[in-house]
Amino acid sequence: MRIIKKSLISCLLTLVLSSCANSPFMLERGETSYKRQDYRQAFIRLEPVAKAGNMDAQYAIGYMYYYGQGVVEDRTKALGWMKKAAEQGNSDAIKALSMLVK
Repeated sequence: MRIIKKSLISCLLTLVLSSCANSPFMLERGETSYKRQDYRQAFIRLEPVAKAGNMDAQYAIGYMYYYGQGVVEDRTKALGWMKKAAEQGNSDAIKALSMLVK
C-alpha cells in the first residue's frame, strides 16, 4: 500500500511539474529575464519550456548557447536547439540556420 501511495504521489508531482514547464508564464518570465540581460536566470527558466517542446524557447536556448549568454558557449548544442525550433516552423530559427549552416 505504501509503495502505491509513493508511486501515485510521484506521478502527480511529475504531472504538476511538467505542466509548469509548458506554462506560458514560464516562457514570459524567461523572456523578461532575457530582456533585463539576466541571461543565467533566463536560461534556467527557458530550458524546461524548451525541453517540453516550445519552439520559441528552443530557439532562445539555441541562441543563448551560440553566443554564450547565461551558459558556456556551445555551438553544437546551439545548432541542435535551433534545428528543433526550425523543424516546428520557428521563422527566426529557420533564418538563423540558413546563415549558420552552409
